Amino acid sequence: MEAHVLTINDFNVPKVFKNADANYMHIVYLLLLEPGKIQSHPTMGIGLRSRYRFNNAPNILTVLENDIKSQLETYLPDLKNTDIVLDLDDNHILSITIVTPEGVYQINYNTNTEDIILPNSKTTYINNI
Repeated sequence: MEAHVLTINDFNVPKVFKNADANYMHIVYLLLLEPGKIQSHPTMGIGLRSRYRFNNAPNILTVLENDIKSQLETYLPDLKNTDIVLDLDDNHILSITIVTPEGVYQINYNTNTEDIILPNSKTTYINNI
């Protein structure tokens, strides 16, 4: 699997992420993408920012977990047999851990600043989608 991004590498060649890094990029894209943005796939995307940021429903983590699992099964079928663990701490950090046979993908979402933090890569992606 590959993920093409709008940046260049040290040799001024368009950057392409492969394997686990590509999976990270596709997962983050699904998390941030608002449903309805892509006309050919109107149900694609979770809309983490708009649907879950200020939602205080008691079962919100269960609903989010089901949404993530459904999106992964539909749009990233290469990530099979996933287990999803969600945790929201007192500092408004939503920790999303996706466990697959290929590896573990951890994504932290700060609900106050809307930053996506990938702990393994020490990279922060600002939500501009």
